Amino acid sequence: MTSPSLTPKLEPIYTTPDNETRTVILWVSRHDPLPAQIKALEAKLGAIEIWKLSGVVPSADYVVETAEKLGAKVIVPVLPLSFIVRLAEVAPRKGITVLFAKMEEMHRGSKEEAEKLVREAPDRRTAVEYSGGVWRVWEFKQFEKLIRVEIVTEPW
Repeated sequence: MTSPSLTPKLEPIYTTPDNETRTVILWVSRHDPLPAQIKALEAKLGAIEIWKLSGVVPSADYVVETAEKLGAKVIVPVLPLSFIVRLAEVAPRKGITVLFAKMEEMHRGSKEEAEKLVREAPDRRTAVEYSGGVWRVWEFKQFEKLIRVEIVTEPW
């Protein structure tokens, strides 16, 4: 498993061909979107332009500022919960929608089985190696709009 860059990297990774007007999306992850995710975004938003922000992101405010500089109307984050809480507070005030890619775990185990499952549906599945050499396969189901984050606790 490769470690993420210590400085954020911003790069264009996808543009709907042959359209002048596009919805700009800031994709915050070390992984590129799957083809099924791109298709789902285009089905909902029409023509799109996706910019990927990867590496170590200093704060949720940095993500929102980057989105504003790009003119992005949508952020799709794969970030720690503390960042997500802050995005839920700040992004909507700036007119930016935060989406989650709902992923379902399909497998936890060997690399060989993970690769086999991804080959069956490469447009919507991805494999990720975790600590101890455990592989997990995730399948994209849909996007969901972040409305609020609520943490409920009780004494322990």
